[in-house]
Order: sequence, then structure tokens, then C-alpha cells
Amino acid sequence: MKPFYYFTLAIFIFTLASCSHYRGSFSTKSFIVSLEEVKDKYHFPNLQSFVLAESSDANQWLIIGGRTNGMHNFGGDNYEEKSFPIRNFNDTIWVYDYARDKRYSYPVDRIKAPGSLLFKATNLQSFQDKNYLYLTGGYGENDSISYENLFERYNTYADIARIDVEGLISSIVNKASDEEVNQNIIYGYDEAARATGGELYKLDDYFYLAGGHVYKGMFSIKKDNTITPTSQKYLNSIHRFQLSESDNRLELTNYTKISDGFADDSTQFRRRDLPVTPSVYLDTHDKWEEGLAMYAGVFTSPDNKIKSVAPNGSWKWPIYIYKNGTYLIDSSFEQYANFYSAPSFVVVDSNTNTVYTTIIGGIGSENKDVFTNRISTITRTFNKNQSTYSTLAQPPIPSENFFGAEAFMVLHPKNRLEGATLDVFDITKLKRNEEIEIGVFCGGIESFVNNPGGYGKGKSQASNKIWKVKLRIK
Repeated sequence: MKPFYYFTLAIFIFTLASCSHYRGSFSTKSFIVSLEEVKDKYHFPNLQSFVLAESSDANQWLIIGGRTNGMHNFGGDNYEEKSFPIRNFNDTIWVYDYARDKRYSYPVDRIKAPGSLLFKATNLQSFQDKNYLYLTGGYGENDSISYENLFERYNTYADIARIDVEGLISSIVNKASDEEVNQNIIYGYDEAARATGGELYKLDDYFYLAGGHVYKGMFSIKKDNTITPTSQKYLNSIHRFQLSESDNRLELTNYTKISDGFADDSTQFRRRDLPVTPSVYLDTHDKWEEGLAMYAGVFTSPDNKIKSVAPNGSWKWPIYIYKNGTYLIDSSFEQYANFYSAPSFVVVDSNTNTVYTTIIGGIGSENKDVFTNRISTITRTFNKNQSTYSTLAQPPIPSENFFGAEAFMVLHPKNRLEGATLDVFDITKLKRNEEIEIGVFCGGIESFVNNPGGYGKGKSQASNKIWKVKLRIK
């Protein structure tokens, strides 16, 4: 799981009278979402906080990084061993054949330097652009550094990688030589890419690294009650840049920051471990234009100076990002659930100029910062240029356990909005009562209680479950 610190948040119950109630499903005025566990897929690896890319036919998935245990523990002696043990960093590159429920593996230690560190990090930023998967940053452990020096051994990386997805999948499935495997990867390095707990997207020719922080060291209370040194710095911005290739190396160019420019205690961009989604906006000609949206996330500064924002809390106002590098903080909408990274999807109703962003499960409920099976849909209608929030009184994920936190959403390309390059779906042409499978989500943290406080028996574990996500027009 992403957060390295834990806070209990006081959240006010927020309900709209217009919300309809369904057991196991979520309703807006336009559609109903239902979830169904896939019962015949058993060989997806138990992972959370990983990245995933698809083959061209979507049947084979390339899986990199993440962790094999559940939610990290909190405090206590030997914290690094109990919470982020070396054995639970994912040291395997997986290929999962979704159609046949079969998996293939390749050891990370056979990836040539510096990729071996990047490939077993957790909470990397990633984006798949056609056949290329781009990776940046992540938090990990460098076992070449002495275990006595935790400050240097555990770090947030500034590495970049571009992977030929089809080539790497084929190489692993066909048990190619190490040389052939490594030919599918090229690397780069830049301080602007150093981040963990953010999200990576590409709009036109520019990448957007949204949110995140740089964490160094591992919090640990030793037997003599001394504490190992750590450092943490939020990006407080979105890093906008281009990537080019030169001499078989990736180079980061045309780098700029999108930010309000305020100090750490006053900026709205101090966010990590948050849902970042595609979105669309109406341009000056009333045409849809792609952009991004940052929702919730943590943590506000302990010295927070923003009016009506609690210190050490979650953010409640979204930030909308436009392709021209500008942004809008929408203070007309306040978010009170689904604060952390979780599966999501975005649909558009062009008849009403409405964008619906749905976030599934994860962490953050109406009254405290705990695991939840709640589904939230954020509705933005552009003739009013404001957002409204609806939520369901009954948990929609049909399970006694909790899912969604640090899971990965695999979206189907059907019904994509015309002209869109990101996963934004158009429901305008769908008929009443028509149902589509919009995608699946997989892995993440499976929590056995809503406030596990760590991993292990009766608490939480890394999930290998896959859930179908269906949408039915009302």
C-alpha cells in the first residue's frame, strides 16, 4: 500500500436525496454499475501496487513491480522488516494469459542494471501508449547497499524505462535468452521523474506525472529506541515533459511544472496516493477536449494554512488539468469517500454534456479513513460547470472482505469516445437496459476487516482476484 504514515480522519456523512439505492450496484441518473467476481481465474499473482500492460489482443498482461503482502504495518520495533520486508518486494516479471488463466515468469535479477531496481519497485508511475509501456520512479530497496544504512538502501527512484510490450511478453512466454529479453527495454534517468505514489498519463506529445512524493529511508525504531533517518518531500505539482530517444537512451525534455506555486503548507498540489483519471472538458467551441482530473489524495500539511482544510487530512477538492498546462481547482465539489488510489473509469453523456467518474472501493469511507467497498460516482455537468457527488448507502462490492485499494483497472476499448486517446467512454449511443462489460480490475489489497492496521492472518493480504465491472443504462 502506498501510504507510509497513517492517520484517522474525521469525515462527515454526505448523502444526496436524489441517490437511488441498490444492493450490490450503484445508480446514477444514467447508468448502474455492478461487479462480479471472476471465479475461473486462479493464477493471477497475488500483488498490490503493481503496474500492468496489455498485448494488442488484450489476452496477455505484462505485470511489473508491486508487493506480495497486504497493507503495511504501523510502528513498532524493526518496522522495516515487519512492514516492508525484502521478501515482499515483487522480484518477478509476470505474463498472465487472461484467456487461458496461465502465467509465465521471469526473474527481475536477470534484468540488466539499472533496470533491476526499477522493475522491483512499488508504486511506480506507468502509462501504456499503444505497444510501449513507460515506467517512472517507484519506491524500492537496493540490496547492494548495506542493511545498516537504511537511509540510502530504501529510496525513491529517478529512473525511466520504455518497454516493448509485445516483444517482452513474447520473450518471456517463449523462454528467450536474457539478451533477447533485455533488448525490449531502454532506460533513462532524470530527477524530474523521481516520484512514487503519483500517476502517469500522456496527452498528445506530453507526459503528465501527477502528484506523488519522494520518500527516502525506512522508518525504524531500533532496540535502543533510536530512530533511523528518513526524508519525505511532496512534488507539490504536476511534472509535464516529453521523452525522446538518443543513442538507445531515453531523454526527458521540455520539462515544466503545473502548480499553484504556493509553499508546502499552502498548496493544493500536495497530494499522493490518489485517484488520477482521464477526463474531458468542453473547449471554447463546445467540443470535447481530453484532460486529467486529480481526486482526493493525502496528506494535507500538518502546518496547513488553507481555510476549511484540516491538517494531516485528505483533500476534498478536485484539480482539473487541461492540455494547455492550465488547471482549475473545483471548490464547488467536496469529496468524502474513496480517497486513495483505486480502480476507476470515466463515461460521457454527450446529450447532457455530463462526465461521470466512478471510483471503486479502496480506502476512505464517510466517517473514517478505512477500507471500503463503496462505489462513488462524481458527476460533472458542463452547462453548470460544477460537480455533484452521489454515493450509495449499501456497499456495492458483493463481498464481506474489502477490495480496490491499489488494484489495477484493465479497461476494454469498446465504446471509447470518438477521437479520444485515453480511456473515456461514450454512453450516448447505448440503448436503455443495454449492459456492457467496461473492464475488469485485478489484484490490490484484500482486507478482511475495514481497519486492518497491517497485513497477515485476519488483517489483509495481496489479492489475486479479478472482478468484472459492468455498466447498464437505465
